[in-house]
Formats: sequence, C-alpha cells, structure tokens
Amino acid sequence: MNRAIRKSLLWLWAFMATSCFVVGQSPEQEQEPASFEDYFHDKALRLELYQCGDARELVTTLQNVSLEPCWPESPKNLLTPFPYGKFQVKVWDAASNRLIYSKGFDTLFAEYATTKPAILGTKRVFQTTTRIPFPKAAIKLTIERRNWDNSLSIIFTEKLDPTEFRIRRETPGSFDKPFDVQIKGKAHDCLDLVFLAEGYTASQEDKFQSDVQKMADYLFSAAPYTTSRDRFNVRGVFRASEEFGTDQPHRGIFRNTALNSSFNTLDIDRYLLLEDNHRMHQMAACVPYDTIVVLVNTTTYGGGAICLDYCVCSTDSSHSQMVFVHELGHGLAYLADEYVGNVSYNDMYPAGIEPVEPNITRQLDPNQIKWKSLLSKGVALPTLPTSNNVERIVGAFEGAGYLSKGMYRPQSSCWMGSANPKEGFCAVCEDAIQRTIDYYSPQ
Repeated sequence: MNRAIRKSLLWLWAFMATSCFVVGQSPEQEQEPASFEDYFHDKALRLELYQCGDARELVTTLQNVSLEPCWPESPKNLLTPFPYGKFQVKVWDAASNRLIYSKGFDTLFAEYATTKPAILGTKRVFQTTTRIPFPKAAIKLTIERRNWDNSLSIIFTEKLDPTEFRIRRETPGSFDKPFDVQIKGKAHDCLDLVFLAEGYTASQEDKFQSDVQKMADYLFSAAPYTTSRDRFNVRGVFRASEEFGTDQPHRGIFRNTALNSSFNTLDIDRYLLLEDNHRMHQMAACVPYDTIVVLVNTTTYGGGAICLDYCVCSTDSSHSQMVFVHELGHGLAYLADEYVGNVSYNDMYPAGIEPVEPNITRQLDPNQIKWKSLLSKGVALPTLPTSNNVERIVGAFEGAGYLSKGMYRPQSSCWMGSANPKEGFCAVCEDAIQRTIDYYSPQ
C-alpha cells in the first residue's frame, strides 16, 4: 500500500472513533430478553436504507418502511448473541427505553469504504435493507456502525409509530412465482432459505427450479448441513428477466435482468453482486426467509456475498456448487475468507485488532484464541503445515483474511479458502455454521 493511502486510512480510523460519527453511545445494559408477545406482532417491518459516502463520510437515510406478512425468525432470540456485522440495528421501546431487539448486518458500502476510490474521496450511494419485528407500540430505532477497534457508535436514530401512515402495506407482485423445495416446519422453528431467480427468461422457469434443487441437494450433502436438513425450509421465487445471463462489464456484456446483477463489483472480475438491494428484498418477501441466495443464470465463474444479508452465485460453471456453499458461509454465518490477496480492499482488518469473524484470528495465546475448545491437543501456535495429518489438525495456520502475515486460520484447508470439493469446512467453520442454524432454529 502506498504512503498516501495508508495515511488516509489512519486518518479514517481516528475519525471513526471520534464524535464525528457518534450521535450518542448505546446504553448497553444487562437485562432479561424481552418477551416477543409483549412487544411485537408476528409480522416484519422491512427498512429500506440508502448509504452515501466515501472512506471519510457516511450518511444513512431511511427511504421506505414496508410491512411483511410474517416474522420468520425465532421469537426466542430477540437480542443477537453474535458480535457480527459492520452495522447493528437496535429497537428500543419508546415508553421504557428498553432494548427489545438487536441484529447485526453488513452492507456493500462497508466494503466500498475500504477501496482506493473511496479513500481518494469518490462518494457513492448504495442500497441496503434490514428488518425488525413489527412493534405493538412506538419505538426508537438506532443503527450503529462498527469502528476500527470494533466498538459501536450510533450513526442513525429514528422514532417510529406502528400506526403511522408512511408504513407501506403493499401486495407482492403477481409476476413472482414462489414454490416449495422442502418445508419441515413453521417459519419460527426453521431456518428459512430462499433462492431467487436472476437472468432467467420466461421460458427458463423449469431450469431455475432444477438449479435450485441442484444447489439444495449439494448443500445438504455437506457437513454440518447434512445432519440439520430437517431444520431448514427451502423455497424458490421465480421472476422472469427480459434477457438471460448477467452484466459482465469487463467483457462489454450487459443484460436486462430482474435484479440487475453484475460481475466486476468493486472492480474485481469474478465478484458477482447486485446493487438493487431493495428490489431483491421485495422479491424475497413473498415467502418467509432468513437468508437469501440469488442464482444467476450464467456459465461464467463467480459469486459474492454481503454477510448476514444475501449471497450470489452463477449456476453453470464447473465450480458453481462450491461457490454457492462458500458464499453462503459468508451470507449466513459471517465466515471470513481464509485465502490471501486478490481483492480491492485496503486493510479490511486493521493491524492489532482482533476480527469479529469466527474463523480468523490474530490471537496466538491458546487460552485466549476464539476456537480454544477445538484446538488439537498439544498443537503449537502458530501451526506449521509439516505434519502428515495436517488437514485434521486444528491450530492457527498463518494466512487468512486476505493477509499472508499476522492473520491465522484454524486448519490447513477449508472451503472458506479453497474450492477443492474433497476438503469440506474446517471444524471451526462447521461449529460457526451450526451455531447459526441453532440461532434460527432453536431446539
């Protein structure tokens, strides 16, 4: 990294930690979880947001609030147990100022803010969406942003009355065609996974259904999903695109598609995402869902994810199923990439700061490392890949989070760092995925 960019990043980190970003600190208080029945209806409010800025500035605005017919998450888990997300939405009962809901989320803006154009001052606007349960009484809504040191500062506050006229109560469009792949229980009791069609023409509806089944079958053949299959509801939503495929700007290819997906996100050829985040959530909302998978009808290799929101993958490359499972690891369980380099980010993980992702660490103290309960007996930290059974050893292998030095992954190989179908997830990633399944589908 050149000196000018590093200087800008240091300025940014200092700026984010000061009151320039702080509207007010969240009064984090120990409390008993609120009762869902006391504070919420079994419906959801979809909050459609815009984020505008660069590496130094961020403005977050609330564009629309829409009512969805059900709240899909478990009513037992109203306060997130995970330290995940570059942002966190919190809901406070206005009368008592009691925290009654919290959830982390990431945005495409958070990734853009680490890139060279953002550091040099180019401002961009991005859509993002988060949801909360539909409150029975007036609430205070806050959105917090994670600072460079992982602390959280409030960047947005809004008062919301559930009776006010601006809450949109629209009927989903008749052009969306939902279908069931497997239904194992009520939305509250299961992890609800929805696949959305992107780049399929009207004549390709059967192909989309076949692609959904192909991806679902592959997912449930992999640990830990295999043993938890009966805790998933899986659905698809078909919406026809005018043209098949997706945009590939680096090849001069542009397609008129339902969700306006594109390769070349953040100038990375293989990075396949979409910027019409609001439209995507509107499409998904015709069924109960906890996490979204967008299947893009193309043979070109690629995919992407916005953690705790959605993931995208192409359908017809030789690695499509592997890409899907990898990207779902990001979108669902907040797993970090375990490979090195080949990204547009600048210092995604600041030096000296422990990342919140469950599968990468800077910590080499065996009594402090986040996966200490899974460490192999007597393993050295850092762990050198010299043993004959190194693939089975859980330790701390250097090279992860795009960094070749100073960041460590739990095992020598894992699907979060490799596309080898024979490897599978490492023990730590399996554990993190399982904890996420347990959160959405408590037993």
